[in-house]
Amino acid sequence: MLACLIGVAGGVHSAGPPLELMALTEQLPPLNMEVDGKVTGFASELLDMMAADAGITVRKQVLPWARAYDRALRQGDTLIYSMVRTPERENLFRWVGPISPRRVVLYRWADRNDIVLKTLDDARPYRIGTTLESASTKLLEKQGFAPIPATDAAGGGLELGVNDEANMRKFIAKRFDLLVSLDWAAVHNAKNAGIDPALLVPALVLDDAAAYWFGLNPAIPPDIAKRLDQALLKSKADGRYNQLRQKYLLKNTR
Repeated sequence: MLACLIGVAGGVHSAGPPLELMALTEQLPPLNMEVDGKVTGFASELLDMMAADAGITVRKQVLPWARAYDRALRQGDTLIYSMVRTPERENLFRWVGPISPRRVVLYRWADRNDIVLKTLDDARPYRIGTTLESASTKLLEKQGFAPIPATDAAGGGLELGVNDEANMRKFIAKRFDLLVSLDWAAVHNAKNAGIDPALLVPALVLDDAAAYWFGLNPAIPPDIAKRLDQALLKSKADGRYNQLRQKYLLKNTR
């Protein structure tokens, strides 16, 4: 596969087998999600648009984030999305983007008026639902928050779930006190679970400084990343990016 990639990296219309990449993602609606066997969502449709303009074929697959991340690091024809570009990840991937802004919030239930967070330190006594291997989890771990052992029925810390949808179900079941979620993802997942999003109250903004990107395995030639970047810029210039954003994100973002 990589020989094929390198052989056609010089241009969209080069001769030879069609250029193909494996695109791995997680269930993170409405950015990326699988519906009736089809991988769709804002970032997924954006990637399809960019790939078509760049002359690249992508095969998309939804996996738990930790598995997707591991494969993206090991398989040379693979990209992963939607991923936060952090200093720890900077040299592990070629980056294309940004895809979209990212605002991560610690949510409490509206009836939990006992939870008052003025700083992140105020969250330490509480059980916090977050996603395995996510950038938000890494941020919390760097601040001294630790996963809760399975045998520990009390005390604060991180309860790690496979994705946001699973965490929302656990939050509804009162498995933990605070939920880590993107603002628009919290709205989407609450509605899908039959919950009024107004019952989710932002207790603290955890992070609003980053954005989401496509991360390409570094074995993929740099020219391919450049072509995808150019395709992204084209979609923003001709209005297709904003049309797609309005379809999926506008009502749920600030």
